[in-house]
Amino acid sequence: MDTLSAHPGREWELAFDPSRAFRAGREWLRSRAAVAPAEGREWVRSSTTLDERPPLRPVELTSRSVGFTPPGRAKKLGAVVALAALGALAFAIDRPDSSAAVLEAAVVEPFVDAAELEPGSLYHLVDQIGARQMWASGVTGAGVNVAVVDTGVAQVDSLDGDGKIVAMVDLSAESVDPGLRYVDTTGHGTHMAGIIAGSETDLPAASAIDSPQEFKGIAPDAGIVAVKVAGSGGATNPNDVIAGINWVVDNADALDIKVLNLSFSSGSDLPYQEDALTAALERAWQAGIVVVTAAGNDGPDAVGLDSPANDPHFIAVGGVRALDDGFEIWESSSQGDGIRNPDVAAPGAHIQSLRAPGSDADINHAEGFVDNETFLGSGTSQSAAVVAGSAALLLEAHPEWTNDQVKSALMTTAVPLAGVEETLQGNGVIRVDLAAAATDLSQPNTWPLAVSGDAGALAAPTQGFASLWTGAHWTGAHWT
Repeated sequence: MDTLSAHPGREWELAFDPSRAFRAGREWLRSRAAVAPAEGREWVRSSTTLDERPPLRPVELTSRSVGFTPPGRAKKLGAVVALAALGALAFAIDRPDSSAAVLEAAVVEPFVDAAELEPGSLYHLVDQIGARQMWASGVTGAGVNVAVVDTGVAQVDSLDGDGKIVAMVDLSAESVDPGLRYVDTTGHGTHMAGIIAGSETDLPAASAIDSPQEFKGIAPDAGIVAVKVAGSGGATNPNDVIAGINWVVDNADALDIKVLNLSFSSGSDLPYQEDALTAALERAWQAGIVVVTAAGNDGPDAVGLDSPANDPHFIAVGGVRALDDGFEIWESSSQGDGIRNPDVAAPGAHIQSLRAPGSDADINHAEGFVDNETFLGSGTSQSAAVVAGSAALLLEAHPEWTNDQVKSALMTTAVPLAGVEETLQGNGVIRVDLAAAATDLSQPNTWPLAVSGDAGALAAPTQGFASLWTGAHWTGAHWT
């Protein structure tokens, strides 16, 4: 097969020399170690739904090297390859002969003193919410897959381990462009995925306390299902977002999806009962999936949460800033109206998560650059991702828990901030270790549904809404 030549300014895409088929589109599944290639599946778009075709045969390809490895990293040259036609996405597994793979020597990162790291580093964040205590007990999110409905996920080292990216689908307008399909052109989705489940190496999470230089997300052994519904700058439309949610629900059993993260605010002021987006997400909740949403970045002067956080069935997350001695409310976190408030709050200011090289954020917001691996981001998007990773930990620790019980555990064990209105913080800042030990799991859910008796039926027609990714604060006002 022909190989893809590097585009000026986009050499970052070539961690290895991908085939043209790889760039043409990839609905792909990574095999785990010592597991034979699985039969591929193909999804075909029909209106706003995807229908599954009969199994496809795995494709055998040979890896090549172009001699480029991101600084400080070693790249494995085994490729998961996909063949696709417009609207028809397939995955296949490539297990090249070891003699064909050319590996570069790994570069060992220098040790970093934890005291030198900012409060927004993932190393400190996991301590702030009690995740490290979970790791110490052996709970790391293993066996739980999180769907990230967002701008896609970049191919970076901390999301490149065996089994890390479980599957990908691209429903965005960029899916028609072979050079952009599956590429995170914004940088937002990669940032979320890193917070939720990034893992730089195979270093066990329980040992990471002694290696502050190692990047570990909240649930470092959880899997990511990347559902791309937005292109460069976060541009999207309601049909693509709803189609992405429906795809997650339809494939949840096959892909073991237990959590859905949607760090998105539609800008709609419709009541949630009349909103097609919340109706689609309620279908996910009724399917047993933990749905985590961002409260929004409208600040305390705007009263009332936007869709989908205004739906009380989901976990709506407000943002806080970590200080040396506690937390304070992040100044742009949205405020509830006293009836529907954020359920909980989580760190979301100046978070150092994974950088998507060559993305809009990376190119146009140099103020966010931390190093070759990480990038700063502030927003309730980041806060939602923290809670999504925490939900993955809870579901590994308590696989019998329902989504309502996960939500109840997080809410009843959250730690309130003194002097802060409940309209901003909800029940307080999450502590996932306390949530794992929760016994009060009976928070009643008596709110009316936005869907009719059939979980797949919408109670309202699709409504138009503005595109606003609630964590896409790529402005200097939110970088340090």
